Amino acid sequence: MKRIIKRRTIVLIVLCVLLGLYLGYLIFVGPKKEKATWIVPNINDTSNKFISKETLVNEIRQKQDLITLEVDMTEKVILDNSWGDISIFKKVQTVNFFGKGIYSVDLSKLQSEKISMENNGKKITVKIPVPIIKAIDIDEQKTTYQDPDNGFFRFGEIKLTNAESDAMRIVVKDKMTKKLSEGEYIEKAKKSSEEIIKNLVLNIVKNETNAKYAIVVDFE
Repeated sequence: MKRIIKRRTIVLIVLCVLLGLYLGYLIFVGPKKEKATWIVPNINDTSNKFISKETLVNEIRQKQDLITLEVDMTEKVILDNSWGDISIFKKVQTVNFFGKGIYSVDLSKLQSEKISMENNGKKITVKIPVPIIKAIDIDEQKTTYQDPDNGFFRFGEIKLTNAESDAMRIVVKDKMTKKLSEGEYIEKAKKSSEEIIKNLVLNIVKNETNAKYAIVVDFE
């Protein structure tokens, strides 16, 4: 009986040693395969994994947009998670977004019939489209969350789901777009576009002739 117990003990020890050696090999010696899976940050269920496949280029389009003005912008959003209007249940937090508005002019529409020259008056007239808001880019790295203003019975920060965060960014971009659509900023974009086009045409004319021309930019 003792011999049977002893043999079982020896077998168990050998198995444990072999298992330890095998695990050690996998951890320290065995080849490490490059993982093809990744986890989306900030998702609720971290057990969800995603496998990245080949990135395909479906179409390449040539663009002739001339960026004529960039505007740095900020937008303050107040998150209110208060329970009613009682101050002890108040929970308010401010989020500051930083973005950049970009105006551009589509030069693909600048055809030969849009440029006219008056040799007698030494004047060149260029007709270009009105600058448009090309994009609103939010700098995620600059986004700041201020300390929450909590009532006596409220604690911690306000937590948003991914869908809520995305919806908030959409609202921020929409508000920035509306701001840049105001007449004051459109006029600034037009003035900047006018100066840039004038300089471009003047540089071209100087390379062709020493004559001095007045450059007129008309928006259509």
